[in-house]
Formats: sequence, structure tokens, C-alpha cells
Amino acid sequence: MSLRVRFNLLITTLLLLLMLAVGYVVIKGMRISTEESVEAATRVTVQLLDTVIINSRQNPEWGYTHDVMHTFLQSLGHVRSSEIFLYNAQGELMYQSPPSTYRADEIPPKWFARMVEPEPEVVSRRIRFGMLVVASDAAGAIRESWSSFKNLLWIEFGFFIVLNGMIYWMLGYWLKPADDILEAISKVEQGNLSVRLPRFKVPEFSRIAQNFNLMGESLRASTEENRRLALIVKQTADAIMIHDLDGNISFWNPAAQQMFGYAPEDIIGKSARLLIPPDHESELARNLEAIAASDRVEHYDTQRIARDGKLLDVSLSAAPLMDPNTGEVIGEICSMRDITERKLAEETARKLEENRQLTHLIQRHIEDERRSLARELHDELGQYVTAIKTFAVAIANKTRTEMPSIEASAQTIVSAANHIYDGMHNIIRHLRPGSLDNLGLSEALQDAVADWQAQNPNIKFNLELSGSLDLLGESLNINLYRIVQESVTNALRHAQATVIDISLTRLENGNLMLSIKDNGLGMSMCNVDQSRHFGLLGMRERTQALYGAFNIDSIPGQGSTISVMIPEIKNL
Repeated sequence: MSLRVRFNLLITTLLLLLMLAVGYVVIKGMRISTEESVEAATRVTVQLLDTVIINSRQNPEWGYTHDVMHTFLQSLGHVRSSEIFLYNAQGELMYQSPPSTYRADEIPPKWFARMVEPEPEVVSRRIRFGMLVVASDAAGAIRESWSSFKNLLWIEFGFFIVLNGMIYWMLGYWLKPADDILEAISKVEQGNLSVRLPRFKVPEFSRIAQNFNLMGESLRASTEENRRLALIVKQTADAIMIHDLDGNISFWNPAAQQMFGYAPEDIIGKSARLLIPPDHESELARNLEAIAASDRVEHYDTQRIARDGKLLDVSLSAAPLMDPNTGEVIGEICSMRDITERKLAEETARKLEENRQLTHLIQRHIEDERRSLARELHDELGQYVTAIKTFAVAIANKTRTEMPSIEASAQTIVSAANHIYDGMHNIIRHLRPGSLDNLGLSEALQDAVADWQAQNPNIKFNLELSGSLDLLGESLNINLYRIVQESVTNALRHAQATVIDISLTRLENGNLMLSIKDNGLGMSMCNVDQSRHFGLLGMRERTQALYGAFNIDSIPGQGSTISVMIPEIKNL
């Protein structure tokens, strides 16, 4: 749908709403006017007839009142906005006023009559030997109102048609330059930078045309300048490329072709993002922002992608390309040197340390997430479960006598809430032991052993703690606790042990010695690929992250012993 049609539809909708509002106001006024006129006519008629009744009673020589009234009504004929009925003493109709002939050819629609017609009013007078009834009749007033309203509708309809036609023509006239602008933009997209727009009569379109022409001239000049400056660095050994401030490449030297595998005809005109790995996409925008501010980008190490998909380590430098006439930045000169071999050597030398730091960081984030999740479960879900239990207990108490079936269902909800609450606390304890944060490592291990003992009464647990185990730091506390937790879990699941010994000692030199020993089935360490057992791998990585030593001794049928030695490390 074109902009012209959209504007016309909007204006048409507004006109229709305006016409509806005007019609509603007019009809409301007609209803009030009709109601007032009918009410006034009815009152005048009743007063007139009351006068006749009184005069008849005061002059008995005229005859009976109903005969006098009958004669008067026949001479009176139709009364505006009123219908008059005269009945004798036996209830027989003696007289009915003739219908109104005012605008009898007008037949208003039912919806209009319902909106304008006032509430009917009936007035009765008992006279001697008869009954006089006066009922309001708004038919004539409604026909008169419809005649006026119909004329108004025709006027509004004509105004609507004329105004819509004028608006549609004017919008077409005013928006005609938009087609020329779109055509020029399409030519620029196809690479024709020489296209220009004329001046338009509409001021806004004229300013757009002026800015478009300036942009086209700037693009053409910058492209030519980039090509000229590219000749200077064409023979360099480093990969050199030039691109504009939008990142579109305009120059590609032979060294760049050799490094990345793209011939000039394959890469020129395309975006430099083609060479950037997904995880480095923000670099181009950041470098262009610095270049646009006339800053240089000094040597820094990054990565780029060759045509064959190979990831290259490069050292990148960039400098702004300046317009010699205006001094404005029109592009970027970028040079890259392949440093893959140097980076490989540096990565090999740092691998162990980075692995330790990465493992430590991952474990810390995992524990932070576990602690946050445990807190959320306790604070949020705990409140909801408690609320459900409270409501269910209240329902059970209120329905215990009168509705035992509902009381039983409420008790079921209470029982389910208790199970949820217990399960939630077990999950929280597994995610993050509260005693570890509140009381320290020693109390947390004692609490865990007591819990394991309660769940496994057929297994004997022995816990030995010695040395100063306070103030070890959160990282040491949680990692040692997780190693013990994982070791005991493995022993309970797989070892079929009857005795599990846990020993944690802090030596005088500050080193920590941890041992978890069971008398279970054991295993052949020669046949175990520890890298594929995530429990053993996780304990080993935790130990290495603490610069410690991890060892497993196991013989089939003689149990297993896990030994961990953590050197004294400050500020962990």
C-alpha cells in the first residue's frame, strides 16, 4: 500500500469519525427538541380540554359533559403532537382524533425514529358519563426532524466526496518527487555515483535532493581518492586494504590476496566484515569509530578468516584516509601481518595457566549461579509454598464439619505442599549448603556427613578434621566441599562400600591434605579413561584451579582412595 493511499485512508477515517460525531450531536439535539415540543403540545391540549370540562360543569344547560366534549372535539379536529380518545360510560370509543397529515410522504427509518422519539405521555380525565384520554404523538415531529437530518446527510456526503477527491489529488501532486528520489537511490545502489536530483518545489523534498546530491558527490570523490592512494601501498609486503567509513573495501594489494586467497575482483566493493570472525564483529565498528575521530589504531593482535575458512592470527594497524582538500576523514588504510606461528607459540606457553584461571573462573560462576538459584528458591518458591499451605489449612478448618470432602482435598494440598517444601530444601542444600556460608567448611562437612549417614544407615562414615580450617576463603571452602561431595556420591552410587573415611588436614606449612577412602569394589585405573568420567574430571579441574595435586589409587576389590593436596595460597 503506497504512502499516498495510506494518507488518504487516514484522512477518510478521520472525516468519517467527524461526520459520525456531528450526526450524533444533531440527533441528540433533535431528540431534545422533539421531546420539548411534544411535551408542550400535550400540556396545552390538556389545559384546553380541562377548560372545556370545567365550563361544561358550570353550565349544565349545555348538556352532559361527554356530549359537550364530543361536539367540541369534532370541531377541534387534529391537535399537533397529540391523539385524543373519548369513551362513553360503557367504555365504547366515541371519538378519536384524525391522524396528522404533516409531511405524510416522509417515512423516517426505524433506527432514526428510535433515536429521536421521546418517551410517550398519556393523560386521562374522567368526565360525567365518559372518559377522556390524551396521548402524546411524536410522529409528525419525527418526520420533520428526519427531513432536516436527511438534507444534512446529503450535504455531508457531497462534502466527503469532494474533500476526499481533492486530498487524493493533492497528495499525489505533493508526493510525486518521491518516485524520482527512489529511482536515484536505486541507481546509486547499482554503483552509478554520478546520478543527481533536481530541485523540487516542496521544501522538504528539495532539502532531501540537496543532501542526496552532496552525498553522491562525496562518495564519488572518496572512491576516486581511495583508488589513487591505493597505488602507494600496492607493493608492500604486508596485507594492505582500503575501505570507506561504511567498511566497503576499495583497494586490495597482492600481499592481501596471497594471505587471504581473494583476488581483487572477488573482494573489492564488498564489506570488510567478510574477513571478520563472528566473535570479532564489533572490531570493525570500533576501528571505524576511532578512524572517524582521526585517531590511529596501533598494532594489536586479532584474527581474520581466509577464503578457505582458515582462521589467521594477524597484527592489525589502521590509519585514517584524509581528503587532501578538506582534511576530512573519508576512509581507512588497514595493514595486517600474519602472526599465526608466534601466536601459537605464545598460546602453548600460556596454556596451563589459562586453563587454571579459566577453570577457576568457571567454577566460581557456577557456584555463584547455584547460590543465586538456591536463594531464589528459598525466597520466592518457599513463600509461595507456605502461602499455599496456609490457604489449604484455612480451607480445611472452615470445611471440616460441613464439607468433609473439601476438607480432605485441602489436607491433600497441605500434604503436597509439605512434600514440595521438603524437596525444595533438599535441592537448596544440594545447590548451596547454608552451613558453608554461615558456619564454615568444618561445620558444613559435619552437616553433610550427618545427612549422608541418615540417608545411608548401613554405611559407616568417619570424618576427621585437624588443623586450622577457619578463614580459608570462599573459593577454597566451596571447591573442597564439592570434591568431598562428588567423591562420596560416586562411592555411594558405584562402590558398594560399607565404610567411607573422610580426612581433611591443614599442615603447619599451610598446605591442605584431603583424603576420601572407601572399602568398596575398586577399579582398574589402567582401564579407566578419566577424561570421559565427568565426576573425576571435575574434581581434577577443581584441584588444578587451586594449583593443587589430584590422585586416585584404586585396586579392584580393595576400594579406592582419592587424595588432594592444595598448597598454601593466599587471597583465594
